[in-house]
Amino acid sequence: MNNSPFNFKNKKDRNDFFIALLVIIFFGWLFYYFGYRTNDSDLTENPIAAVADSTTDLGDSDGDGIPNTLDTCPMQPGLADSNGCPGDRDSDGIDDYYDRCPSTVGSKKNKGCPELIGKDIDGDGFVGEDDLCPDVAGTENGCPPDFDKDGIANDVDECPQQRGPAENNGCPLDEDLDGVPDGIDKCPKVAGIKENKGCPADTDQDGVYDSEDRCPDLVGIAANAGCPADTDKDGVYDTEDKCPQEKGSVDNNGCPVKIADKDGDGVPDTEDKCPERAGPAAKNGCPEVEMTVAEKKVISDAISSVVFLPASANLTEYSKGLVIKIADLMKKYPDAKLRISGHTDSLGQEGDNLTLSKNRAAACLNLLASRGVDKGRMSSQGFGEAKPIADNSTPAGRQKNRRVEFELYY
Repeated sequence: MNNSPFNFKNKKDRNDFFIALLVIIFFGWLFYYFGYRTNDSDLTENPIAAVADSTTDLGDSDGDGIPNTLDTCPMQPGLADSNGCPGDRDSDGIDDYYDRCPSTVGSKKNKGCPELIGKDIDGDGFVGEDDLCPDVAGTENGCPPDFDKDGIANDVDECPQQRGPAENNGCPLDEDLDGVPDGIDKCPKVAGIKENKGCPADTDQDGVYDSEDRCPDLVGIAANAGCPADTDKDGVYDTEDKCPQEKGSVDNNGCPVKIADKDGDGVPDTEDKCPERAGPAAKNGCPEVEMTVAEKKVISDAISSVVFLPASANLTEYSKGLVIKIADLMKKYPDAKLRISGHTDSLGQEGDNLTLSKNRAAACLNLLASRGVDKGRMSSQGFGEAKPIADNSTPAGRQKNRRVEFELYY
């Protein structure tokens, strides 16, 4: 048995040795890299600068002019005498960082100060606007020497209570000149307002600035110029639109006005002569009466062959038989109506011909009524010689013009 605490021939001991060696090398490198790695040339050439660089962080995250190393609140702007933290010591509703008189109650109109005209509220001998630090006694333009400790004397420091670089006359940098220092300005290149963190006003907080927002008081979307979405572009916002996918009217809550059309033929019921039956617009919404070929021949035979005794409204016996067949059709199609039109040739007086045509049409109607057809389903009218279908200068033409037309319709 081997009592040695370490046996290099033993595989497990050998593996443990190499692992330990790797760990020592790794931690040695970390210690060297982060603990002792320095720039020897800088230390040799400028040892003071090297010490300063290693102990001082000149960053200013909140842009209040106070370096992070001295700023108790490096992410929130504040005054030097508050160690860089925000506050409202005088409880006047104006943050000390923006308050010209942080220790004295004032108004927004006077930038946090009380009325200063002709007054010296800190008793330092500087009156009104001549006192750059109205509520802190001082000898340099009303301020203690370099009050904000930015290295710029108060008499040339345009912001004696806020630290800033000399190239900006002692004020914090403000590229867009909106009064909000760049360090805390969310829109450093666009002039804005303090209430919106240096960005232009956005009353409805929808991300679209009021200057570009067509609906500044309504939360909207950029794609619709700051107005609520209106998918169907009908002027009614989707949030109020009962039919957001269909263009409609404001009076109908964004929905299209539904026109009554019971039979769905595209002809509104108010114009449809047959609101219960689908038909073409050319027929005022009424369909054709769908008759068989034989039934259509009954109508055509009556139109071409019904005749009257000369110069009278008396039907011949043969013609009566033709008309009676139409009565059977009216019974087969109980919803159909019948239009009867009388016509004459041009011989004789026009007025007499008109009267004769009316009487002949009425005679046909009366015959049908006598065969049981309701008169309410029929109408008759005479046109005289006004609607010829052939040449009145020939006997054959005049015979065709002397006719009675029958039309079944819904």
